[in-house]
This record gives sequence, structure tokens and C-alpha cells, in this order.
Amino acid sequence: MEWLTELQASGKKRYSSIQNIRGVLRPAFRKAVQSEWIFKNPFDDFQLHEVIVNDSVRRDAVSPADERRFLEFVRNDKHFSRYYEGIYILFNTGMRISEFCGLTTDDLDMERRTISINKQLHRVGTRVYIEDTAKTKAGTRVIPMEDGVYEAFRTILEKRK
Repeated sequence: MEWLTELQASGKKRYSSIQNIRGVLRPAFRKAVQSEWIFKNPFDDFQLHEVIVNDSVRRDAVSPADERRFLEFVRNDKHFSRYYEGIYILFNTGMRISEFCGLTTDDLDMERRTISINKQLHRVGTRVYIEDTAKTKAGTRVIPMEDGVYEAFRTILEKRK
């Protein structure tokens, strides 16, 4: 515990790096206890946020201003404007592109304003697409539609042949 405090105090490591270090050492020491090489795991007795200051800074992959400018460009571009709704949905739901491409109308509940994510569409080779289940249990989920996402899906459904 003192060692982790010293890592931060000396300026050598930040909170997220120390969290990663602890994440590796804790199970290693747990295995050492199970193997009876040591009697106690020094990393089990405390919560990291109680020992060192969380100096993490939230970083956005794309700033809100950049997102607005990009979406405005897409909306007004002669070629890309046809993709505006899909791009808007991806930005505002956190869906993966493969999940978005795997959606069917059965996955959209327009009355309850929810999206069921339970499959993905994968490309195998050239021009061959297969439907696949979500990669993990957490990948199967229901996402609520905020107003803009609802309108984007409504527009996509209206434009369908």
C-alpha cells in the first residue's frame, strides 16, 4: 500500500497506471496465497481510491463540438447526407457498426423507444455477410432511444423500399 502511495506521490505513476499495476499484482499474490507461498495478499485489504487520489481526467474520443461539426458536415454533404441518420444513431447510442448493421425491424420497439441488441452482422470474405450472436453476455442489451435517435430511426424506416 505504501509503495502505491509512493508511486503517485513521486509523480512516477498516475491513478490509472497504479490501478493497472494493482490489477496485475492482486491476482498474482492471490495465487501465491493459494499455493501457500505467502500467508496474506497485501493487495486485498484496501480499496485503491481510499489510499491514493483519483487524478484521472475524463477524455472524450470526440469532443461534443467536433461531433456537432462532423454531423453538420455529413448532413449537408451531397454524397454523405444519405448516411446522416445512421451516423447520428451510432454517435448517440454507442452501438458498434456490426450491431447496427445486424438490426432488423423486430429489434426496434418504436412504441417503447428501445433497441434490442442481440446479434451482429459480420463480413466473411468478399460480399458474404453472416449474422452472429453478440461477442459477450454483456453485448446483449436493450438501449433506450432518446428523441433524436427515435427520429433518425423513423426517417430510416420511412425511406426504406
